[in-house]
Amino acid sequence: MKKLLYFLAVGLITLAACNQNSNYKVVVTFPDNSADGDTAYLTSYDSGDTLLTGVVKDKFVVLEGEVDGSFMSRLLVAGKRIGFVVEKGEISIMMQDGKATGTALNDRMNVLDEELSKLEDDSLMTDLFYKAYKYNKENAIGPWAFNYYLMYNSFTPTQIDSLLKDAPEGYRNLKRVQKAIKASEQLVATAVGKKFTDFSAPNGTALSKYAGNGKYTLVDFWASWCGPCRREIPNIKKLYEKFSSKMNFVGVAVWDNPDDTHKAVDELGIVWPVMEGGKNWTEPTDLYGVSGIPHIMLIDPEGVIVARGLEGETMIKTIEDLKL
Repeated sequence: MKKLLYFLAVGLITLAACNQNSNYKVVVTFPDNSADGDTAYLTSYDSGDTLLTGVVKDKFVVLEGEVDGSFMSRLLVAGKRIGFVVEKGEISIMMQDGKATGTALNDRMNVLDEELSKLEDDSLMTDLFYKAYKYNKENAIGPWAFNYYLMYNSFTPTQIDSLLKDAPEGYRNLKRVQKAIKASEQLVATAVGKKFTDFSAPNGTALSKYAGNGKYTLVDFWASWCGPCRREIPNIKKLYEKFSSKMNFVGVAVWDNPDDTHKAVDELGIVWPVMEGGKNWTEPTDLYGVSGIPHIMLIDPEGVIVARGLEGETMIKTIEDLKL
């Protein structure tokens, strides 16, 4: 999928670990004993809060609790993250394939994931997310799909408000939806035609070091783990080789470990400056309402944003049309 995307939880939940009143059980199976002794965390997709923990023993870990309805969760264990639906019944997760099976909504999610994996066009993905949301409004898949639908569209706050009027009441209070609303407000504040908003990396380097100083500036929000980000680097490199004496280039490495950023810079042959702030550095993306990367932006010599969401041949043509 083209953009890195975010997930949701739904509803209020009550969990009780490993007791006789449990109405759901998550059985996680590992291929060998290498994870024995590791702690497994069951967390909320929406808030990131830890809901249950368990220790892997003899290639297994079992997490049990009570649930009223369903909610999206994330299993964190042995350096891996697996998203699935917690609902009544026994849920089986085989770490080899990372899929949750055994309950109706998880089986439905697996079908949906398979359908999404076949799509490359954003508009087709958007349509599928919207259909999934409409069909699953009252279960955990609904808000998950709704959030993706928001992220794949540049909605204004007014448009999101209109969508929420048709959604179940609890959607508006979800943290992921609140974040989408804030992002839409920042998109308006940093839209094409607006002066760029400055920010600084933890080392003190500011975007204004490169932007608004008499030259056009190409700004690339990216991360080492992001496949689509890496695929855009050769396109940026072509532009850099042709226009580096006439315009500025700067990468903004977000949501990434510094060591991984440095390794990717070497692997990809990035020779332009890269601002970085670590895996929890969200200020740049928060300021610009960026919910998915790569996100490439062009700023004119006076510091006015002239293009956002550039990529591939469209990006190349946009720069070449400047006649620098």
